[in-house]
Amino acid sequence: MAADVHHISLRVSNARRLIKDLVDKFQFSLFTERVEERAKQFAVRSGSAIFVVNERTAGEEGEVIQTGLCNNVSGVTSESNVTRNCSSGGCHHLYDFSDIDTPVDSVCNVAFEVEDVDSTLERVVRAGGRVLTDIKVTEDEQGSVTHAVVQSPIGNVVHTLLDKKLYKGLFLPGFEASNGASMIQEPTARLSHFDHVTYACPMGSSPPILEWYERCLGLKRFLVNRDESEDQGFIVQGTDVGMRLKAFEYWKCAKEGLSMTGSSSDVKPKVKFVIAEPLPGQGPNQVETFLEQHGSPGIQHIGLHTPDIVSSTRQLRAAHVQLLKPPDTYYSEIGKLSEIHQVGQSLTALKDNGVLLDAEADATDNDHWNNNQRYLMQVFTKPIFDEDTFFLEIIQRCGATGFGAGNITALWRSVQAYLDQREQQEKSKNKSS
Repeated sequence: MAADVHHISLRVSNARRLIKDLVDKFQFSLFTERVEERAKQFAVRSGSAIFVVNERTAGEEGEVIQTGLCNNVSGVTSESNVTRNCSSGGCHHLYDFSDIDTPVDSVCNVAFEVEDVDSTLERVVRAGGRVLTDIKVTEDEQGSVTHAVVQSPIGNVVHTLLDKKLYKGLFLPGFEASNGASMIQEPTARLSHFDHVTYACPMGSSPPILEWYERCLGLKRFLVNRDESEDQGFIVQGTDVGMRLKAFEYWKCAKEGLSMTGSSSDVKPKVKFVIAEPLPGQGPNQVETFLEQHGSPGIQHIGLHTPDIVSSTRQLRAAHVQLLKPPDTYYSEIGKLSEIHQVGQSLTALKDNGVLLDAEADATDNDHWNNNQRYLMQVFTKPIFDEDTFFLEIIQRCGATGFGAGNITALWRSVQAYLDQREQQEKSKNKSS
């Protein structure tokens, strides 16, 4: 698998506006695109993180572009399933097909590069998963790619399964290099790779979602924090926020499911997945805001790793990226100043840039302070779409593999504070009009 994702796709009403923001503000590079009468797709990258931006076109909503919804999988891909140069009318959003669309901009696909599409798809079918696009081979002069698409149990999110062993091109067949695109990715990318993907889901929905990912793709639950209850998940609760978090990831010992090709699985970080759902009786919160404005469950935020979060945050602010401020009390919490100094970070630099720091949840005092390698730092952007739905997280891991309890609470409270402020502004605006 899925020790790393191949790409993550977004479906938006104005692709070029989003591309401009990703390139100008987040320093992604536009490196390949596919522009046809019925398709506009652009791929940007920073390090190994690749976003594919699909533009929604007139008449797309509710329109099934490709056929092939199926309940069985053939082990052999016939010539009729081979698409050359994507010229056929049946590949509108090539590799990203879904028959569920949202009326707002949305993140719609987490694509995995796998060792064997056929065996992975067979497991999905045996487990009762829904196949949207049966196995297809797409090719150009650089080789061929085998892919299939399955529906996730979460809203409009799909998973494309890709086998690229026979492909030597820049990205995927059907995409052409953008003007001025470099064939070699610069090693000094500010944002190096996808760290985690967080889903916003309705109350009580996490058990069947976790079961689906384990049965269909072989992913396994892991505890977000040592304070987490295995049954109840990690609870973020207070006067201004109340939600449950549960997480899962690729399990390297799995005998079946997603399996990454070659040695890349040994060197690429594993992407983690987090489910956020509201707690009962808590009143409105950011998960319910997402569900209401997005129209369904979906991807609420994506964590992007950086090797230097203070430098990255400074540059993002200079580029006018709107970042959320943590609560003022965060840096004065008992032990926080000592914790920051012990790991060699500057309180002033962190506070000035709104960066949160937390020790690894299960690190012992001796382990943590002696090697200075078991903590993480994080910051959230404000929503990047017009709606209060999807945003990005910038994260730097220094030996930490989980998520810090203090950071989780502070980050989610900063989101809630921003949404409360937006709501008050909207109410004031409506009154004045």
